[in-house]
Amino acid sequence: MASKKLTPEQQFEITNFAKREEVIALFPRYRREQLSSRKALPKNVNIEDFTMKSPYGDKVLLQNTELTLEPNRRQALFGPNSSGKTVLFMNIVKGEIQGFPTHLSVHHCKELEEHELEDTVLNTVIKSNSYLNILLKIEDKLKTLLENTTLEKKAIEDLKTNFEFITTQINSIGGKMAEEKAKKMLRVLGFDEVGQKKLVKELSGGLKMRVALCMAFFIEADLLLMDEPTNHLDFPSVLWLENRLRSYRGSFLLVTHDRELLKNVCTGVLMIDELQIKYYNMVFPEFEKKRDIEAKKKYEEIEKFCRKYENSDPCTQIGRQRLDKKAWADNYHQKQVAMQSKFTFPPPVALSIPEGVDPATPQSEISLINLQDVTFSYNLSTGHYIFQSPISFNVRLGTRVGVMGPNGAGKSTFLKLLTHKLKPTSGTVTPHANFKLAYFGQHSTAELDMEATAMSFMQESFPKYNVGQLRQHLGKTGIVGPIADTRIKGLSYSQRSCVIFAKLTLESPHLLILDEPTNFLDLESVDSLISACNKYKGALLLVSHNRDFLKKCARQFLSIVPGRFELYDELKTAEKATYTFIQEMEAGAKISGKTVIMENPGGGSIHSSQKAGAITTTATTPASPVVVVAKQPEIKTAAPIEAVKATTPAPAAAATTTASSENEFEVNEKVQAKFSEDGRWYNAVIRGIKADLFSVYYIDYGNTEFVPISSLRKLNSREPVKGKAAPAQNNKQQYNNRASQPQRSTPRLDR
Repeated sequence: MASKKLTPEQQFEITNFAKREEVIALFPRYRREQLSSRKALPKNVNIEDFTMKSPYGDKVLLQNTELTLEPNRRQALFGPNSSGKTVLFMNIVKGEIQGFPTHLSVHHCKELEEHELEDTVLNTVIKSNSYLNILLKIEDKLKTLLENTTLEKKAIEDLKTNFEFITTQINSIGGKMAEEKAKKMLRVLGFDEVGQKKLVKELSGGLKMRVALCMAFFIEADLLLMDEPTNHLDFPSVLWLENRLRSYRGSFLLVTHDRELLKNVCTGVLMIDELQIKYYNMVFPEFEKKRDIEAKKKYEEIEKFCRKYENSDPCTQIGRQRLDKKAWADNYHQKQVAMQSKFTFPPPVALSIPEGVDPATPQSEISLINLQDVTFSYNLSTGHYIFQSPISFNVRLGTRVGVMGPNGAGKSTFLKLLTHKLKPTSGTVTPHANFKLAYFGQHSTAELDMEATAMSFMQESFPKYNVGQLRQHLGKTGIVGPIADTRIKGLSYSQRSCVIFAKLTLESPHLLILDEPTNFLDLESVDSLISACNKYKGALLLVSHNRDFLKKCARQFLSIVPGRFELYDELKTAEKATYTFIQEMEAGAKISGKTVIMENPGGGSIHSSQKAGAITTTATTPASPVVVVAKQPEIKTAAPIEAVKATTPAPAAAATTTASSENEFEVNEKVQAKFSEDGRWYNAVIRGIKADLFSVYYIDYGNTEFVPISSLRKLNSREPVKGKAAPAQNNKQQYNNRASQPQRSTPRLDR
């Protein structure tokens, strides 16, 4: 009878820590392999006659091909949906590929799974390195054993020797600084001390992906597998990822629909095609050109061959070759046609003119949803607002707006307010009486029943349509043949997204809202979606980190950042207003990943402009709503926003007084202001007063914060000085003078 395999915990409990071989047996396999070799092991992969099947074994994905990976290479893994990219990654990580080097450390960076959501952000990152975890656990055990004075001298010596060995291993991977390393990486990604203590399950999708990325670069594996890492990321996060990949010391394989990322970081491509892996030692744009030329040339050669042997007997060798080649040519032609019509959106039916509106109003000017003076907070008791200053936005049938901004700024909240998934704290949301809305959200696939098929899902959603109509419509989104009758749980994430697209587009919507629609789509499908959006005749609201997608599909661009809500006619202008580093990039400055994230809001903390009593810089006055009307023809472009660089504030010279509730201060007065998170004083200027709060601007660092009078003190004064508060009209003037400058988040002292 075979013995039951011990769990890691059980193995740890029975280990004799005085014996080196038993201690090493607790290490991950790759490290055991490395230590057992007397020479440096190669870090390349070279497997011949490689064959791989689907997880259920019902389909061959790769057959008699080569799997070759060179060390220190930055490569893309490219192929259509369901070609085997994700399965290949899973099999590598699970060690299910025969002949794959077991001495290589491998990490699969993907969306976090359920069991990875229960701990804090910091602990999740630290615990992701299994080798470091076991080393620290062994070290603690050895310390405990060495405190036992009853052990024999030989046992104590062996334990001391092993303790020195473990200490050396920990130092070799920088284990003593691991926590500080994790904290620094998280701070760069926007998680301050408060954010690091949050539970991962409480984070948004974009912040969860930032945690997954931090885990990947914290581990520093020999081979990093990245499966759609840009999903749910904002633009600063994507740029940070690009910087990290460029400097990665190991090798990586990257699967992504982000063409810009592929173009900027990859120097080689592995393409899965016809059950084979083909290798291209070139940058991605060159690969795409060569691939298209090769496919077109092959199609033309096959067409010529088929014409030449048109009357050949199918029983002969030439006849069989002709049939095989013709099948390839037909499939190639059908694919080209399908990609042109994929995601086809039917035209919306004409809308009635609302009562009180000029009957001559063109359809493009008819209002579909009108937000007026809306504010919103998820929890009023905390005083945290997503939109504290009122916003207004009128969506008309001719609206085609791209929505952009950092994670956590309110993009998805804005869309949910439009679609009545959330109720405003104040203000009104007025829809047209009979317009039709289609909404594709980041988590729309969650509504799918994993046990159902695509066909049964569509039949349940549209009982009035016959099977032929539904199957034909599914085919337009790429769900063809047996795929339509496969259980949803057996489909890829991309195919699940296509099922949702099929549901949304069967009947004509007047407003199509797409929230990160390119997630999980391959590049060819993204190109098809762009084409379909440009042919669509209704209103479009698009949220995407994909600049190419926004630029090709939208006519106007709504920038949403903490404290600002503004519409622009040009993507470049909107980017400058949304992300402070854009102008530096265009000027040729070297932009670090750290700068990109830390100078742009959207991390793990609440921005000061989202707190109760805060005043946003875009409003004409603190109480005025931010009004944005999206319509045709396009409105005049808003003035560019001048970026204010936020850097680490250094403590100001120590002042000799303490704050007093009797102090009164004037607008424009230079003071010292206490930063609430660390209790330290910094040089600042009072920019305005609202109720019992003072808006202070940190002179050297470009940060704005609201503080009570107890957090203010006079400069260079030993005694409290009474002054006269500025009149209300001066306060208003000061805010208007600041209207062209973005608010920065509170000073971060840990940069």
